[in-house]
Amino acid sequence: MKLQSFGKITACLCIITLSIFAVSACTTTEFVHVTPECTPPPQPVLPELSKGELWDALGDEQYRELERYINGIWAYSDEQGAVIETLCTNSL
Repeated sequence: MKLQSFGKITACLCIITLSIFAVSACTTTEFVHVTPECTPPPQPVLPELSKGELWDALGDEQYRELERYINGIWAYSDEQGAVIETLCTNSL
């Protein structure tokens, strides 16, 4: 009984191995040259608000949360600009 299941497992493994080699022999690697878009993204435009009035309307905790969110937007924008600058400098 064990020999029959061992034989089936061995046959399955052989078929799988042969199919992997058959498929890998048919594939080719194609390299595609990618040129980045070197135009920096536009800076985010935020509305002009009086910080004092906004702080009065939101309270300290919500104002600080909004401030962190806005600073995160600017940081992301700066990071993307730096990545594009690095890609464009190195690819030209």
